[in-house]
Amino acid sequence: MTRYILLRDTTGNWRRSTVPLAGGIAPQDPDAPAAPVIETADLSPLELREAAGDPTLLTIQPAMPTRLIAPEPMDELRSADAVPGWGLRATGADWTPVSGAGVRVALLDTGIDAHHPVFAGVDVTARDFAGTGVVDANGHGTHVAATVLGRDLGGTRVGVARGVTDLLVGKALADNGRGRSEDFLNAVLWALGERADVIGFALAFDVSGQIEALAEEGYPTALATLAAVHAYRGNLRLCEVLLQMIGGGQAPAMLGAVGNDCLRTITPEFETGASAPASAAGVLAIGACGVDEAGLSPAPFTNAGAALVAPGVGIISAGLGGGLRSLNGTSMALAHAVGVAALWVEKMPNDDEPVTARSLAAKLIDTATRAPLGPGASCVECGHGLMQAPKGALE
Repeated sequence: MTRYILLRDTTGNWRRSTVPLAGGIAPQDPDAPAAPVIETADLSPLELREAAGDPTLLTIQPAMPTRLIAPEPMDELRSADAVPGWGLRATGADWTPVSGAGVRVALLDTGIDAHHPVFAGVDVTARDFAGTGVVDANGHGTHVAATVLGRDLGGTRVGVARGVTDLLVGKALADNGRGRSEDFLNAVLWALGERADVIGFALAFDVSGQIEALAEEGYPTALATLAAVHAYRGNLRLCEVLLQMIGGGQAPAMLGAVGNDCLRTITPEFETGASAPASAAGVLAIGACGVDEAGLSPAPFTNAGAALVAPGVGIISAGLGGGLRSLNGTSMALAHAVGVAALWVEKMPNDDEPVTARSLAAKLIDTATRAPLGPGASCVECGHGLMQAPKGALE
């Protein structure tokens, strides 16, 4: 038996024009609202074929594992050498007239240590999709959330958008950093239903994990690899269809960490593109940069294919138990990016600019800069450049 994800629209507006395993999904009325619902079922090959004939089914795809885009160790950077707040200065978040007040942020991660003092005054609404409780026993989700909106701690500035008081936390990954694609997709639906203004995540569909699971079930290696790629492609498509169904350009902005899979410290050839679902259409993929002698450069671990970059090396933020810790990764860059996006969500209406996923993405791209980036920072890793907070009278 194989676990499958089934997508339906309870309004009946969205239909499939071909068999559900092949795509071809579109609305009858493009202006009518949709009500997507995700179901899961363990199906035999015969049951799969029977389910595929259901006219209410938009698509059916194999479920697969997800994994945390885990922080990267960097031998050349010791935690003691990390400079507090350098990412805030690089993005201009320490010198901006807005704070993110009134903005609702959603983070889909490993949960949160809501009792950490950096979250004082923050209204946290949490929901567990991974089955291990909303409390963060991993530490990743807490570090990311604090970088987005954490209050100062012991004289150290932590958060990009310290005016945000409304935080949605969807625990899409268990404490060991593992999850399921259906958990992530349901967390996305939840955040959309809760009317988040910005949604951020730092996880990836785990192809190698799927291959291992299928091999344990007796699949030949070649077939397990092909089946895992099929599941990867199908889950990416599911994510894209969900974003289209929920309102296209009217949906909230979704930002994803591009991934930490490259090994450029070994050789420049050891690189790969953006992981999914950050590579999905409608998602802004965020890469990581760090400081070197030439200015700012892409981190050696950051995957290619980012739309924008943000600080992701030596980032000091909240650790479990009430203190601070330094981490490296595109997750840390993603946290800066979500915070900057929240600042723009507050600023744009004041300038009579509508805030949609498309308009916010355009604003983040238009205001990005390449000025601090060194000569080795190409558009392959850095996209449109370094994200920048709104500027104003405080500049």
